[in-house]
Amino acid sequence: MESKKIRDAYVDFFRDRGHAVVHGSGLVPFDDATLLFTSAGMVQFKKFWATDAPIPYSTAVTCQKCMRAGGKDSDFDKIGISNRHHTFFEMLGNFSFGDYFKKEAIEWSYEFVSEFLSLPVEKVWVSYYGEDKETRDIWKKFLPEERIVPLGKKDNFWGPAGETGPCGPCTELYLDFGRERACSAGCLPGCECDRFLEFWNLVFPQYDMQSDGSMAPLKRRGVDTGMGLERMARILQKTDSNYETDLFLPIIKSIEGIADSQYGKSGSSKVFFRRIADHVRALTFLIDDNILPSNEGRGYVLRRIARRASVSGSHLGINEPFLYKLSEVPIEIMGGSYPTLKKNREMISKVLYEEEEKFRFILDSASKNFQDFLGEVRKNTMPGSVAFKIYDTYGVPRDVLEELAFQQNITVDWEGFGKALEEQKKRSRFSTETGMQKKTLYENIPLTATFFTGYGSLEEKGRIKAVYLDEKKGIFHLVADKSPFYPEKGGQAGDRGIIENDRISFRVSDTKIDENGLIYHAGKFEKGNPDCFKENEVNVWLRVDAEFRKKVSANHTTTHLLHHALRKILGKGVRQAGSYVADDRLRFDFVCFDDLTHSHIREAEKIVQEAILENRRVSVEELALEDALKSDAIALFSEKYEDRVRVIRIEGYHSEVCGGTHVENTSDIFLFKITGFSSIGKNLKRIEALTYREALTYLDNYRHAVLEISGRLETVPEKLPQRVEKLISETREKDKTVKQYEDTLASMISEKLVSQKDFVSAGGKVYNYVSSKVSLGNPEVISRIADMVTGSLENCISFIAYEEKEKILFVVKVGAGVKDEFPAVSLIKEISSVMGGGGGGNDVFARGSGKNKDRFGEAAERIKQLIQNKGTGK
Repeated sequence: MESKKIRDAYVDFFRDRGHAVVHGSGLVPFDDATLLFTSAGMVQFKKFWATDAPIPYSTAVTCQKCMRAGGKDSDFDKIGISNRHHTFFEMLGNFSFGDYFKKEAIEWSYEFVSEFLSLPVEKVWVSYYGEDKETRDIWKKFLPEERIVPLGKKDNFWGPAGETGPCGPCTELYLDFGRERACSAGCLPGCECDRFLEFWNLVFPQYDMQSDGSMAPLKRRGVDTGMGLERMARILQKTDSNYETDLFLPIIKSIEGIADSQYGKSGSSKVFFRRIADHVRALTFLIDDNILPSNEGRGYVLRRIARRASVSGSHLGINEPFLYKLSEVPIEIMGGSYPTLKKNREMISKVLYEEEEKFRFILDSASKNFQDFLGEVRKNTMPGSVAFKIYDTYGVPRDVLEELAFQQNITVDWEGFGKALEEQKKRSRFSTETGMQKKTLYENIPLTATFFTGYGSLEEKGRIKAVYLDEKKGIFHLVADKSPFYPEKGGQAGDRGIIENDRISFRVSDTKIDENGLIYHAGKFEKGNPDCFKENEVNVWLRVDAEFRKKVSANHTTTHLLHHALRKILGKGVRQAGSYVADDRLRFDFVCFDDLTHSHIREAEKIVQEAILENRRVSVEELALEDALKSDAIALFSEKYEDRVRVIRIEGYHSEVCGGTHVENTSDIFLFKITGFSSIGKNLKRIEALTYREALTYLDNYRHAVLEISGRLETVPEKLPQRVEKLISETREKDKTVKQYEDTLASMISEKLVSQKDFVSAGGKVYNYVSSKVSLGNPEVISRIADMVTGSLENCISFIAYEEKEKILFVVKVGAGVKDEFPAVSLIKEISSVMGGGGGGNDVFARGSGKNKDRFGEAAERIKQLIQNKGTGK
């Protein structure tokens, strides 16, 4: 059965059993700081089990794209070696939130694999958590007891996905490939050998893991299952590994067309083919989800995957960028199920080409530095301290070091490398800010997600559920059951305002949200104290600062307009890469493969300002995510908990999926002014701007500055450019005159110094030595004097100085004929200590400064002695 048919059959099976079909979330978890990537289908549903608030459905089915590369779920080191592990994969899942439980989940799983997929049930085994007798008894209705295997917590107790959240016992389904593949006679499910392939995990979330390790009962116990599409394709297509299925084989065939070898001819090359095929799928989907190469976080994981794939290509004889070509294959295979792949194919290709091209240049450059340290290799192993020195001094990344070591057939002491790295971290870790040092002052558990009401109102009556103190910062954090305060997310700053009743007044300075949906109101007490909450849940009014919200909303809507303007000017290849919207400014980062000019900036600014003046209506529409993606709305981030999303439409301009807050009309923005633009990375640009009152203040400050400058230059603002141009022209003419004067003065002084030269004999050779302290208006002229002196005399060594305020500046210049005997930089170092300072330069010219102005004569005599000693061998 084709992989697409497996995907469709799974979704259809559970749709027919009353499940809502929910669009999978993005690879970047929405508002979940505990996870680097979405690693399982349940990630977008985590808070559905933990809350008693209304939810849009009680059962769901999804096909979720997942990444396990980086973080505790990483399978990175197994890729290519294992037949069944991947960095990127698809997980089919069915879910229950307080609806059905173990009985139905197990019955449906058996029905699906036996009747709809026609798996040989005599080869199906299951495992279960040894303490979960209920699950064992349900399975006994379908399978003989010898194929129902109890396992421990490590194998059959799942979660949480991060440090906290839903968790519970699980049962896993395996296919038995036969005793001949067993590692031993007693081999059972859970073993890492090739006999048993686990293909479906049924998790029963019953508990909510707290930050202190305790497990509170979930508000809604339920079901969370995950079937690996790649593994099921392998089973149904009867292949030896996931890589021979229709999901990977077309990529491998394309690699054969580029490489100098064929898949399967040798075990080692097979690993490289598999690794490239896996990695190019991961790279394609990461870039499609707006993750770009960088040196930290998710971007670094992408970079590491790309480099590893490129290195694997080198082992197959591919010596030029090729990943961009391969990205076309997964786009064609999976573009039907993930339409954005086809929309973003050009960007995916460009990012991959430039990243790989850059890496190959780095690899070539790094190999030269690596060669210099091969003499320190002992017994075919490079010491960790040496590897770290290359890494730290020359900036050679670890993955590049691994490749260079492999090419030289040597190993690296990575344990020693790690110790050296940790030592460096300790040295630089003086006052690093950590997260909130949370001390619990009051907590009514289990805590459930805060219900956000801030789209419709800036005021809400709620109950305080918890109070914490950040002891390090002296800031309190209040959690309520409901709140109109928008928490910091999606680049938008958290709301400010006040929480109060007749006994309490709490000033909120920031608002944040955690992975469980709890909204934290950070601030300080103006009236009352934390003891007011210790009796029971206290009713309060939560009021958002309306002016603050308006300013932030104006900036947020402006980023949408700016995005539209840039796409209109530079093309649809422009894509938002990040933003920050506060009350006083906005920042917009975007991918752009063209140069950004002042003309582009002016045009973008004009388009945004026109939209403001045209008084365009800003409307909000809630749509199913799938419908939003099919519409004209730009979907930057599809990682939402809810299947329904907010689409922000600016009349006549722009539509975008966005969870932030916005103004009701573009005229509310009032004014827009770009204050700066820059390049912050390869094809990554940044625009900074102001709106509303801040833009007015900015322009007003400019107006005052122009008036003041015009007054000083005795002209009117309208004629200021001409006046400045005239001033610049006059200054240039004056500079030319001064330069001519200085050159004449330098020539006169140099002629005088040449006539006063000193002859120093050493080793049968006569040297012309000139030393003098001169008085000038410009200290730079001493360099010109030194040039003229050494240019007039053979075998010349000159030492010229100039006093400036509290210090003395000096230069040493030597002729080409004596630079090997008396390098200028060596002489400057010899006399710097005498002069009470320091200096540097090269063999011909060096400069320095010091505070001992009265020791010039001593320094001049020191150089003379050095010349004389050359002849005596001293």
